[in-house]
Amino acid sequence: MFHQPVPTFERDGLQFAYETAGDPSLPAVVLLHGFTSDLRMWHPVIGEFARRYFVVAMDLRGHGQSAAPEDLDAYTAEQLAGDVRALLDHLELDLCALIGCSFGGMIALQFAVTWPERLAALVLSDTSAAYRHPAYDDRYWQRERSIDASTEIVRTFGTAELGKRAAASVTDPFLARGVRERYARLSAAGWLGCARVRKERPDLLPLLRGRLTMPVLVAIGEDDPVRSASEVMAGELPDARVVTFRGTGHGVPVLAPQAFAREVLRFFEDVEEGRPVAGQRTTG
Repeated sequence: MFHQPVPTFERDGLQFAYETAGDPSLPAVVLLHGFTSDLRMWHPVIGEFARRYFVVAMDLRGHGQSAAPEDLDAYTAEQLAGDVRALLDHLELDLCALIGCSFGGMIALQFAVTWPERLAALVLSDTSAAYRHPAYDDRYWQRERSIDASTEIVRTFGTAELGKRAAASVTDPFLARGVRERYARLSAAGWLGCARVRKERPDLLPLLRGRLTMPVLVAIGEDDPVRSASEVMAGELPDARVVTFRGTGHGVPVLAPQAFAREVLRFFEDVEEGRPVAGQRTTG
């Protein structure tokens, strides 16, 4: 598992938390978590990755133990991608494989189109390259409306109130307390800033074919409400490997960790051996 205590690095006067696992002499794999989560979301897969790679996970700006500036203008996709680059520079990693899930995938894409030379491979799970597109389906927009409603609760009452409402539908008292505590730890500024990033990020779809020069794996949950957006993104990546995970919703690395780790490691092995990666398939 990760080493303790949690180390930090600084960028522009802000502190960012990260953790590592595996041998630092091995090739690096960097992990970016989803919206309102933190680096702990990767714990179900970290052991498998660390057998063969030096694994680094960070708390993104506004999340976990990293800084959450009160100024909402401090939150942009470019700023968050710059934080990832600062982490690589801090660890003296010239090259890595980058894995992003959901919101982390959005930031991974921003990094990839900005500094493609820093990536040996890119894994995009449960994510999209643009906030809107005519081909996005109703399930996508229903999810977005739900996030918008939650954001208004945070704007008016704070994250603790949102946690109380989320926990109200959880019957197990232990789990309900965990939900309340998770939301209470979130910063309102971090939530609001990153929620705005999700909606105001650049449309990267026109850049994918020209800028993503590294091998790409797109992981899609069969039952994920973001599936249509992921498929639009994959359509702009004809050389990518696209794997759909049967019976899986939003958050493949958490919901199907063993299958996700297996597919990612197989992808990395093919990249390292120079084998073609393009293709589409469904796995259990």
